[in-house]
Amino acid sequence: MSVSSKIYRALFPGSQIFLDMDPGLVLIEMLVLAGMVAIALRANRMYSLWMAGFQLIALMAHFARGMADAISPIAYVIMYVGPSYLQIITLALGIWLHRKRVLRHGNYRSWRASSPPSQASVPTN
Repeated sequence: MSVSSKIYRALFPGSQIFLDMDPGLVLIEMLVLAGMVAIALRANRMYSLWMAGFQLIALMAHFARGMADAISPIAYVIMYVGPSYLQIITLALGIWLHRKRVLRHGNYRSWRASSPPSQASVPTN
């Protein structure tokens, strides 16, 4: 995401960073959120859901900025950039806890194939 934002800024240098809602950055945030949600729904890891949630918070910061011009640029930066630091912490903690689980219990599936079959019994009449 950092690279795509830098490429976008190089291609479209006219907008002022963090002073207005930038539709290009919102599009990048939406694409990243879609990718994170797709991964989180298939991954057999809980931390990927938290990372997608933090991405959603960052995306909502853009919409808050677009709806209320009275938000200060500093508050916008905190709402937009802050979740990325939480994502890094979540990723590091998730990988560390995953490693501890593997050492304790052995390997387990990384991806979900589908939901487990229902355990409900078939009614007999």
